[in-house]
Amino acid sequence: MDYSSLKTREECDLAKAEVEFERRTYANRDEDADIADVRAGRTQASTTSQLAKVEARIASANAVLAAPGIDAELQETTTDELAALQVQRTRLVKRQRQSSGLARFLAAVDAEQVAAQVATLTTIIAGIDAHRATLPA
Repeated sequence: MDYSSLKTREECDLAKAEVEFERRTYANRDEDADIADVRAGRTQASTTSQLAKVEARIASANAVLAAPGIDAELQETTTDELAALQVQRTRLVKRQRQSSGLARFLAAVDAEQVAAQVATLTTIIAGIDAHRATLPA
């Protein structure tokens, strides 16, 4: 990086402040990504738990429907409940897919980008400091 366009210590100080601010925004973005990872993990655990409960209720409804001699009202109620549970299972499976695979890969790409940007900005700040030291007071 060429720092020669910074002609005074004041320009160096202003440039450093701007670059430090930029670095802070990336560091903050990194913290936000960490929080999002925690949230995603909690969502994944919650979704897995909810899915297990729905699967158990589906199995129970299927057992009721398979029982011999159930009355028509219980059969209708259980069939309706089973249909609703299957829709709920579909939504939960979809949510589980969305919180894995591609989304995790793209989050990792973003994390790598943020880390590289923070490292680059830190190097630039050091370069500004070194250049500033060469300028007259």
